[in-house]
Amino acid sequence: MLDQLKQDFARLGHDFARPVKATPLAGSHVRHINWALVEQLGLRDHIKTPANLQLIASANCQGLAMKYSGHQFGVFNPQLGDGRGLLLGEWQDSSGELWDWHLKGAGQTPFSRFGDGRAVWRSSLREHFIGESLTALGIASTRSLCLASSQDSVMRETPEQAATVIRVAKSHIRFGSFEEFFYQRKYPQLQELADYCLHRYLPGAAPGDYQALLDMAVANTAKMIALWQSFGFNHGVMNTDNMSIIGETFDFGPYAFLDDYDPKFICNHSDHHGRYSFEQQPNIGLWNLNALAHALSTLMDQDQLRESLMAYQKQLANHYQESLNRRLGLDSVREADVALVQQWLQLLSEQKLDYNLSFRALASWLRDGAWPDQFETLASNDKAEQWLHSYQQRIKQQCPNESAHKMDSYNPLYLPRTHHLQAVIEASQNGNDGPMENLFQCIQQPFKRHQDDLGFDLSPTDSDKGLCLSCSS
Repeated sequence: MLDQLKQDFARLGHDFARPVKATPLAGSHVRHINWALVEQLGLRDHIKTPANLQLIASANCQGLAMKYSGHQFGVFNPQLGDGRGLLLGEWQDSSGELWDWHLKGAGQTPFSRFGDGRAVWRSSLREHFIGESLTALGIASTRSLCLASSQDSVMRETPEQAATVIRVAKSHIRFGSFEEFFYQRKYPQLQELADYCLHRYLPGAAPGDYQALLDMAVANTAKMIALWQSFGFNHGVMNTDNMSIIGETFDFGPYAFLDDYDPKFICNHSDHHGRYSFEQQPNIGLWNLNALAHALSTLMDQDQLRESLMAYQKQLANHYQESLNRRLGLDSVREADVALVQQWLQLLSEQKLDYNLSFRALASWLRDGAWPDQFETLASNDKAEQWLHSYQQRIKQQCPNESAHKMDSYNPLYLPRTHHLQAVIEASQNGNDGPMENLFQCIQQPFKRHQDDLGFDLSPTDSDKGLCLSCSS
């Protein structure tokens, strides 16, 4: 199968990536295949059983370790690059679009520094799930083709099972890929990378139109982060080396969806100052885009850079408001809706209510005039009563039942919440992959109720809410 992958990025040469032979894993076993992605990529005739992916997933292959730098928690680090993953090549689908295949957990590379180059089962399973969930929500994201475990163990805080995922993305080029050449003053290579991106991702742009490249990064990043905020997704590690040039959600570590609506939520226990807290993500998006613009400053003048960056906040605000309006069942965006949305979010925060399930509860109230049990406080709260009156006035020109139906088609019932993932991880470590398959099916179709969903529609107990997670993988 690997011989059918194109080597599009490889033609850029040694300054951009280093050829590496992966270090095979003992007893590697494909545990889950993303068949929806198999179908989308036109791979059905090539992947009929897990055995067809086994050779790749066991890290018995050759690839490229890509070189990049980046700002990590606001501090520039020149010593980065693929330390545990390899770009295997690009699959061309029936429409001619290229999709990168990248093996994570492939072993040491020239950029591993002191790491072992491995990924662990826990974090690999989490990555396998989140890309599929975000995609189902309409949020641009990398995805995972398959998930494999092995008999090898690696040391993190404790010994853990080594694993691999085959990540599929439209691009593996990061903001930090441009910073790599800018800070080393390798300006010809920087321009070559920019020209490569223009040719691959903006084929309609004029040669040398680097503002079009930055405009794309700004627009796609603004939309991506607006939808993160709308659906309560906290990435947790928004370093510039984790930001995709085409605006795909990229490089998952300690991510989480909000439980109760808490704008100050921090999912990464290494983030001691809350730089990457949920409420800071829009600001950090702009900070990172400024870092990218600085790296492109040898190709563009200051007016062009400024013009591109100034579009970010308005684009993000527009996408955010449009998405929240849809979540509230509102057909259009009016000026007064900004206040209506903010008042709703304030209610959720004050009442400590489950963020995503509150929208489903509101649809139930709109349809039936009653609240689910855990949301009954909204029925006896003066501020909530005032808001509901304003909401009814706003929506009265629409059919309530039709609006409620639209809300159910846009507000997820199923997400890979931290407590659900933990249950799936524990079951899989005990040899039971049933919950893993069940939750995966739920998040692929998150808006409709699934039979025998094992309680994956339930919010966490108080002790399981707001958990912080480790970056280690």
